[in-house]
Amino acid sequence: MSLQDGLDIVRWQSTFDQPIELPLQDDSDCIHFSFTNLLKGKASCSFQEGRRQRRYAIDEGAGSISFGRCRHGLYHQHGEIDNITVMIRPEVLEQWELKLDPLLNKALACDHCFLDGHRSGEMSATAHLLGAAMDQGAGLAPAQPRSNLWLYGQSVTLVSLFLEVRQDAECTCRVSNTDRQRLVRARERLLEDLGKAPSLSELARESGLSQPKLTRGFRQLFFNSVYGVFQQARMIQARSRLMSGDDSVMRIASDLGYANASHFATAFRKQFGINPSTLKHGGRSKSLGINAS
Repeated sequence: MSLQDGLDIVRWQSTFDQPIELPLQDDSDCIHFSFTNLLKGKASCSFQEGRRQRRYAIDEGAGSISFGRCRHGLYHQHGEIDNITVMIRPEVLEQWELKLDPLLNKALACDHCFLDGHRSGEMSATAHLLGAAMDQGAGLAPAQPRSNLWLYGQSVTLVSLFLEVRQDAECTCRVSNTDRQRLVRARERLLEDLGKAPSLSELARESGLSQPKLTRGFRQLFFNSVYGVFQQARMIQARSRLMSGDDSVMRIASDLGYANASHFATAFRKQFGINPSTLKHGGRSKSLGINAS
């Protein structure tokens, strides 16, 4: 969907029961700010870098910034994905007068880049809103879609949130390779059981890091606090289960460690801007005001 010259928004929804590999060729001359709302399975893309093919995993609840003039590559998918991408030409982005961090500036100057791992609750909620607004399913009146102005505003918001998350991107270079590996293992341990998070002292002891180094490292490498990473993963799993429609809201809340369903609903609404019961019963578009005049 074109919002103006040099600014487009694309929603990619697909399901493949068998692994597929599709050729990629980007001749848009646009920077892609891409966020994956839903991923059940695996997805990745790969590009030729020098003499080798480098592969980048696509994660649910995370975004990437990519740019490549006439760049060729491959897209791999097995399962279901729902993704929102804002495509913007560099000269349009420059007109917005947004602050770019040095690492992103350097990457864009090379005419090819793929920077991943961008996460935040606001980013997820904004991408969710954009996806719902572009949903032409039940509950959306064809004569009353969201206006281009609204879509433009949300697209600007999503791009600005990407750049906001990147404000600390240059700090990741201060994390040694050894500590980086320890932090990745700590995150894996943290997300083993989304019904009960390990204590900070336990996580620090098992990862071989002090508590201050653990908490500082999470913010530097994952752009979030330890609890923030855990909470975001819980809410993403909750949304996935609600959309599948197999479990009750109370069951999902209980499985994710909530003794009180109202506390779960508050946390879910804070993350995605929608009540879990509304999402479960298919009222997503109506609750987001898509039918409003």
